[in-house]
Amino acid sequence: MTGTSRRAEVEPAWVAQIVARRPLRYRLGADAALDRPGHVRAASGLTWLGSQLVVVQDDAAFLGVVDPSTGLVDDVPLPNANGRRVFGKALGNKADKPDLESVFADGETLIAFGSGGPLPNRRVAVTWRVGELPTVIGVSRLLAELGRVILPGATALNLEGATRIGDEVWLANRGGDVAGTAVSPDAVVTVELAALRAYLAAPDMAPLPSLSATHYDLGTLDGCALHFTELEASADGVWYLGAAEATASYFDDGQVMGSVLGHSGQDVRYTVVLDEKGQRSTDKLEGLAVAGKGRFWAVVDADDPDRPADLLELTLT
Repeated sequence: MTGTSRRAEVEPAWVAQIVARRPLRYRLGADAALDRPGHVRAASGLTWLGSQLVVVQDDAAFLGVVDPSTGLVDDVPLPNANGRRVFGKALGNKADKPDLESVFADGETLIAFGSGGPLPNRRVAVTWRVGELPTVIGVSRLLAELGRVILPGATALNLEGATRIGDEVWLANRGGDVAGTAVSPDAVVTVELAALRAYLAAPDMAPLPSLSATHYDLGTLDGCALHFTELEASADGVWYLGAAEATASYFDDGQVMGSVLGHSGQDVRYTVVLDEKGQRSTDKLEGLAVAGKGRFWAVVDADDPDRPADLLELTLT
């Protein structure tokens, strides 16, 4: 079912600023046999798995275990498709990418979801435990139900954030996909964790989890709508990232006006992220992990396959 709508407001007392950045490069460099480039291409999600910081990418079939002090990454290859683990327009295989955009930890198990759009390769989940090989699971039934619950008209699902909160998982849909007169909403869907575990164990047979969606209005930057790019649970609520990107499609990139760090608790509040010089950052922040009180790790999708994604250290005062 669909719940109420929530509106985000600017919190003038907050200042979120980037204080350090490190390019994410693979510790072992490029490897043609694995189809691995020398760097993380399009970082799109971040989570703690125990004491390890793990990044997922939307255009490369690798998980990455990040050393935050150096930005060096130990790669975890996913099963490859047709011999390729990197995807893009220039390679002619952009439609084949799993498009992992959201990730969270369920105890010792990492769970990541593809964006869930109409392309079949994006309707997947990936599970991984340290010391084991990752598993790719088809979850079309679940993603179709998510689309039914939150989407109007023919707009496309675009999951961009996930986090565990007690016995629930929250999944964030990035809105702004336009189809005719319909526009996809920003929404957070709550899923019972036990039911999700059962579904992932038997996706063709287990009953679908019950879903409840709440729509969000995240505000605008320079007239450009802000949309979800990440969720991260904390002891006092849920932090989120949003980005204002000039695009009307889940599939196409656009100019980034800026990103915000927000908090959803009793109220929904946010502040614009500033760069190292104190100006509005035009980085597209897509992953978030708490690093300490008033400190966060975030990752950037530069929308440029030749440029390493950055790991950012943020402070909130």
